[in-house]
Amino acid sequence: MKAKLFFSVVAMLSLVSCTEDIDIELKDEVSPVEKVVFSAFMENYAESRTGISDYPTFGYYSLFWTRGDAISIYDWRNTAVFTTENDKSSSAEFVLSEGQINNEASEYKAFYPSNITVYNQKLPETQHYVKDNVENFPMYAYSQSKDLKFKNLCGIIQLSLKNGADSPIGVSSIGLSSVNSGMSREFTIGIDGAAEVEGTGGVVLVCEKTVSLSEFTETDFNIIVPQGEYDPLRVDLHLADGKVMQLASTDKVSVKRSGMTRIELTLSESSYESSLEMIPVTEADVDFTDR
Repeated sequence: MKAKLFFSVVAMLSLVSCTEDIDIELKDEVSPVEKVVFSAFMENYAESRTGISDYPTFGYYSLFWTRGDAISIYDWRNTAVFTTENDKSSSAEFVLSEGQINNEASEYKAFYPSNITVYNQKLPETQHYVKDNVENFPMYAYSQSKDLKFKNLCGIIQLSLKNGADSPIGVSSIGLSSVNSGMSREFTIGIDGAAEVEGTGGVVLVCEKTVSLSEFTETDFNIIVPQGEYDPLRVDLHLADGKVMQLASTDKVSVKRSGMTRIELTLSESSYESSLEMIPVTEADVDFTDR
């Protein structure tokens, strides 16, 4: 899933022979190889997925599988990597591409992306900016069959930024953190399916190319974080000119699993130097101050 927001075909080959002798000879020399196929489904298209839809449907964004997406599957003994050729769909077929797995196991655990496994159950500290989308929205599935029903492990903080200064503002990276809730590193899975992070590690959204802010329209930066209440939420905006804008919320910012919390900010010249400028935030029901 190359990111856009929140969320089996078995070929049969028949050989027809002209004579009974040829048919017997083929049976002796060719043994069929079973193709291991898992079917993966998103939670509910109106709630979530792996790439993000361009526009919300009934107030929700949707994620979808993208060709080349890879998942890890664990059979309680081995972990293998499966990939899909399906594209822009909420359901997809995944075939074995690396490792081995018990095709008749009674239980399976699966993670997306494939670098998350039962032995490496971590949320990354670094994410990469994708315009109007997210990269590798983490998901988990438990199944007693080869039908994998994935659930989103996290939610999204969407920073919607506008340039209110007299000079250009270019964003090179954005750091999020909170003194009371972790956003990255080792996690467990709660009874509601949400990732629960140990510690207080933050996340950094890196822009491979500087993203220039407009004074007329907002630019959205989607950052994946676990469910939680971040009180306060710390935002460090690293700009192309080397300056850093350090902001902190004056109230808690709540994020739900499989949900998006949108925060709108208009950055001004005073954001560079003021230690206590109030910055209005909409849709998140909090205010921000410079820190």
